[in-house]
Amino acid sequence: MNHSNRDREVLRPLAQRYAEIAHLEIQKERIERYYRTNSMEEVRPVVLIDEVPWGEINDAELRNQCEHEELLWIEERLRRSLYQWDHFQVDFVIPPVFRVEKRIRSSGIGMDVDEIQIQADTGTYAAAHEYKDQLQTDKDLERLKIPRITYDREGTERAAAVAEDVFSEFLPVEVTGTTFLYHIWDQISLYRGVDALLTDLAQRPDFMHRTARKFMEIAAATLDQYLDLDLLDTNPLILHCTPACARELPAPDFSGKVRAKDIWGRCAAQIFSAVSPQMHDEFDLAYNQELFGGCGLVYYGCCEPLDTKIDLLRKRFKNLRKISVTPWADPETAARNIRSDFVLAAKPNPAYVATPVYHAEPVEREISRYLDACERHGTTCEFVLKDISTIANNPRNLTQWADTVARVIDQYY
Repeated sequence: MNHSNRDREVLRPLAQRYAEIAHLEIQKERIERYYRTNSMEEVRPVVLIDEVPWGEINDAELRNQCEHEELLWIEERLRRSLYQWDHFQVDFVIPPVFRVEKRIRSSGIGMDVDEIQIQADTGTYAAAHEYKDQLQTDKDLERLKIPRITYDREGTERAAAVAEDVFSEFLPVEVTGTTFLYHIWDQISLYRGVDALLTDLAQRPDFMHRTARKFMEIAAATLDQYLDLDLLDTNPLILHCTPACARELPAPDFSGKVRAKDIWGRCAAQIFSAVSPQMHDEFDLAYNQELFGGCGLVYYGCCEPLDTKIDLLRKRFKNLRKISVTPWADPETAARNIRSDFVLAAKPNPAYVATPVYHAEPVEREISRYLDACERHGTTCEFVLKDISTIANNPRNLTQWADTVARVIDQYY
């Protein structure tokens, strides 16, 4: 590749250090703990930090310096990975291969999101959204189309070639598939807004069933195309912020052609925090059972509290492996209902890193509550700090949070 000497001088030292870290023995140890967690073994909980508001970290280590645009994605990944390794590592893994995910294009569903957005000025990725309601009638639903998915082979090969040039002599480069996650009601909310969606669930249930089925059919057709085009990864390291290594994937009879039973499925209904268990089951779980029931494993949930809905999940998904438990759920209730049947994927409260001055005490209490509950009920757990809207422009909050959580876990393992 024809890049300037200056760009090579910028990237090569970063790539070399990245590769040196990738070959440390601790990477193998952590990956093994990812596997053991998803096998629901008794193991020290994995701790990860994801969805970091990088724009709030004003540090020279993170400033891109490359001149060529095609190098910026590599430089950004290297700088962020190295910064996280140095400042809030927890159980972050840098694998001994640089992965280039297949580039994928979609023709869209025939309708664009129409919204008013207010962006914060702190550098965070979080924004306020007001969505226009575009799906009020059956005629509106008829506008929705099945997207056409295509594999951008040329773009993928070009990205891989760039990465190979950067990492030559340091680390192998591997083209990998992607993971498939689809949140039916999160998608619907983008085209309706929250108020209209929740009101119609109560007042126009038949129409909302037709809406849910339409989006489920869009997702199912998309998944079929991903499988036909060989775009999915049977052995991902991470599945949207959570450890994904699983001994059951791909299925034992895998022969190279990826099928639904060789992959993770990931679904949630965050907007359903406000509905009853019965409505949650009727309007979301039934459709996701149809969509993801053939997957090898399923991870359900995100920000919605599920501690009192575990039995519904258990009945719907025979392939369920992991359940999200948020700050708005009760750890004791969740662990008592999960028992040793699934992984409790704890989402600690990001509000504790959102203040100008960090306080360890509420974090200590929160992590201890999870660990006490899981110990009582024989439940395997993990901790993923995510949805971090702000760190009050103070990256030390993440460093201190990581230190606090490690110290609490040390008392149990």
